[in-house]
Amino acid sequence: MSEEKRTPCPTCQGKKIIEGVCETSSEWSGTQDEQGDEMQCTPDQVCPTCNGKGYEE
Repeated sequence: MSEEKRTPCPTCQGKKIIEGVCETSSEWSGTQDEQGDEMQCTPDQVCPTCNGKGYEE
């Protein structure tokens, strides 16, 4: 079984999926409550550069 060498996708580093990012900021909530901070997360998404393959064609 021989696999041809493929260049890992530079956008997702060969992981196929770009993981979501979570950030916390009290400025987004608009109110100061006991919890203090609101967390905003972006969803995981299939890499648009390599279409979820993890390598460049």
